[in-house]
Amino acid sequence: MASDSIHLPSNLIERVSDQFPWDIVVLAGLAVGLGICLYRVLGRRVGAQAVREERPQGFQGVSGRPSSSNAAQKRLQPPPLPGAAGDAQDAAVTVTEREIPAPATRVGGILSRIAEHENGFTPSQFLDQVDIAFRRIVPAFAAGDQPALAGLLTAETEAAFMAAIAARTEAGESQRSDLRAIERLSILDASVTVDDRGAETAAIEVSIVSRQVNILTDRNGEPVQGTDAVTEFHDLWLFERILGIAGASWRLAASRPA
Repeated sequence: MASDSIHLPSNLIERVSDQFPWDIVVLAGLAVGLGICLYRVLGRRVGAQAVREERPQGFQGVSGRPSSSNAAQKRLQPPPLPGAAGDAQDAAVTVTEREIPAPATRVGGILSRIAEHENGFTPSQFLDQVDIAFRRIVPAFAAGDQPALAGLLTAETEAAFMAAIAARTEAGESQRSDLRAIERLSILDASVTVDDRGAETAAIEVSIVSRQVNILTDRNGEPVQGTDAVTEFHDLWLFERILGIAGASWRLAASRPA
């Protein structure tokens, strides 16, 4: 049936029009409008109060250190490396969890022995250097930047890294490694060895949990290994240092997946 063939009696239309509560509709519309205005004002105020945070006592910024011993286990880290700006959540400053063996443990006792030979050595200060080394080595190896790796690796490890970079270049492969965050640094083991000449070498093994975008592509840009998504990595890095020598630094001696 066509719509133009449907008609209501004229007297019924007039009756409905006379009895329709227009005043209630107008008042309801005003109430809804007022409610929306109040929600906008109060909602913004509550939101601003909810996200406001006070700085913890002893906080001194990115380059400072917490004043308490408990807070020293956790340290505010620098912003992520360039390349993380595309992910707003990952670009936020992250806090790295740190695990250091107690002095009464076997590993803690070895760390104390290292401190006796090296003025200023503390496990926390050592993890500071690990943090810096990891942030430098990962992108430098991916980019094949050999000068940037100088002084960060032992001779044997440097030779292995250079061989891997050369093989990757010869194959026409490219590696992208965007370090988004270092989530946890844990000292797992430590040792001090003495060679035939009486020189003491300290070694400390560290577990590193990080979030990275790590992908290897061929000469045509096709993925060979890894993924373009942010992935959690678990690595074991071994650092060595000759004790009692001025100017000596901790260098990466070995690395493998955890």
